[in-house]
Amino acid sequence: MKTLLVSIDSKFIHSNLALRYIKNYCKSDFDIDIKEFTINQKIEYITDEIINTHSSLICFSCYIWNIEYVNQIVYILKTAKPELKILLGGPEISFEVEKQMKENNLIDFVIYGEGEISFHDFLNVYEAKKDFSTVKGLAFRKSNQIIVNKPREMLTNLDALISPYNSDETYEDKIVYYESSRGCPFRCSFCMSSIDKSVRVFSMDRVKSDLLYILNAKARQIKFVDRTFNADYKRAMEIMKFIKDNNKNNSSIHFEITADIINDEFLEFLGTMPTNMFQLEIGVQSLNENTLDEINRKTNIDKLIHVVDGIKTNNNMHMHLDLIAGLPYEDYNSFTISFNRIHNLYAEKLQLGFLKVLRGTKIYADIEKHDIKYNIKAPYEIIKNKYLSYEEILRLKNIEELLDKYYNEKYFDLSLEFIIKDFYNNDAFCFYDEFRHYWKENNLYKASHNRKKLYEILYNFIKHENKLTDKLVNNLLIDFVCSNHREELINIFDNRLEEDLRPLKREIAKNKQFREKYFNITDNTTKILNNFRILKIAENIILFVYKDKDNIFERCKTYDITEFANKILESKREEN
Repeated sequence: MKTLLVSIDSKFIHSNLALRYIKNYCKSDFDIDIKEFTINQKIEYITDEIINTHSSLICFSCYIWNIEYVNQIVYILKTAKPELKILLGGPEISFEVEKQMKENNLIDFVIYGEGEISFHDFLNVYEAKKDFSTVKGLAFRKSNQIIVNKPREMLTNLDALISPYNSDETYEDKIVYYESSRGCPFRCSFCMSSIDKSVRVFSMDRVKSDLLYILNAKARQIKFVDRTFNADYKRAMEIMKFIKDNNKNNSSIHFEITADIINDEFLEFLGTMPTNMFQLEIGVQSLNENTLDEINRKTNIDKLIHVVDGIKTNNNMHMHLDLIAGLPYEDYNSFTISFNRIHNLYAEKLQLGFLKVLRGTKIYADIEKHDIKYNIKAPYEIIKNKYLSYEEILRLKNIEELLDKYYNEKYFDLSLEFIIKDFYNNDAFCFYDEFRHYWKENNLYKASHNRKKLYEILYNFIKHENKLTDKLVNNLLIDFVCSNHREELINIFDNRLEEDLRPLKREIAKNKQFREKYFNITDNTTKILNNFRILKIAENIILFVYKDKDNIFERCKTYDITEFANKILESKREEN
């Protein structure tokens, strides 16, 4: 009998960790294969690929981002091939199992909870045609009844699981999900990880062996799925140091951490790590103390801000800060306060999310207490509650879109900081709320806009607010040129600013001192002409140097070269 494990990922570059654990744990005993697809592929293509494997048991890994897609695929498969057996597993199917199987009678089996051992036991029984009631963590149908077996105990020795990383696959340019531990020490009421009451870890030898393989396989990014990577800060330091010493291919490494438990030793250690190798995602969620108490987050807010400031001061790793709208006791005004305090830390990204009401969580049990209304379809996002109206949720949705377009893309850094500090007295939320209103009034949300258009919209908004100044235009110009390597200046800027300096640019490129200082080359080459721009901004001549990384130009660095440029010009005049 052939068994197919199916993953529907959100992007092609992602890889499913759970199915690889299951396959490797079972593969010596059974005929198992994996097929990975994405939610962006046509259902007809996916079903064709599945059917052509000639598997009799089709197993899907289910999450909130793919469950609706999985249900459509299951319907088509069972309609076309009623003899196929369908098994679902994963966090999205692991709670209220009987209810979900009643709602979808096409599901034959469910593996709920931790799946590796349960799935292996199930296949043993399935192939031998024995009694399914012996398999812990399994739900199945019998004589028009749904039987949900006892849950399986958590595996205590994680090293018993065969590594999902092996030489049969290549991970080059992929995002690889990795776990060095399971479970979370915290009990956040909205999070599925709060259900796992213990933290279990893989041995350090196992972690290092896995990481060495993935690093050598040239993964684009290793994304740790540990819910609180720094729960044991000594262990976290050892893992990060090992990565630093062995990351020869410059993979990006992403961790989820809790900031307010970071002590001075760990904070100092973070400052010694290489620039741009590590990303830290910090789930702030809210700064309302009543809200934090209600969702079981015991956060030291002053310590959190101190740590975030400290990491930012080190300037060597990207930080993503998360806020959640729709939490208990967080009304619109309260959320404004949380937003401003976190936004004005100016981390690399501020991710504004909305409460998702997930089966099995405490927040799911408290929906009546807080009058929570949410979408019945995945991802079960909040519609309103006792504290936020639907209209206020929609306003925050519009602000989220602007936050992603303007703040998180990093193409407007100087301009935004100047606008918020000088025009809005550091009230970032007020700026985004007024900007949202401008977008609504001018019907801008109805269509997508390229980056050039976004600059024009911001310019026109500030002009509409009668706040346009030369300083702001200069900052917009610097942002635009930093983020657009070879694009011509758009109509809100004066093209002559650059045209008039083209002769100077050629003279500067010939200068040996210039080439050595900014490009570390001594050759008299014209190639560098494409790697920098110069503009006269106010009374200064600004150099924009672009860094070429694998033929992709990153945001440039800027230098004031007024004195140097004037010497070049004076020398040229003397020659003439």
